[in-house]
Amino acid sequence: MKPGFLAEAISIISKSNSITVSFNVPVNDNYSHTYAILIHQSNASVIKQLTNAGFSLSMTSKGLSVDKF
Repeated sequence: MKPGFLAEAISIISKSNSITVSFNVPVNDNYSHTYAILIHQSNASVIKQLTNAGFSLSMTSKGLSVDKF
């Protein structure tokens, strides 16, 4: 994810106080490929704001991955 997109996502996420996230989580315990932002707990408002801003959300075994292409 481009740094500008990462900053935009963090800005949206940081406005909520009831969310749990991790950053740069390895996909298969190998840091050659990581999830930039992984949401563990959230509310519907944050999900809606991220999708309205054009972010792609996909469920993984470790949480909800946030990305933008």
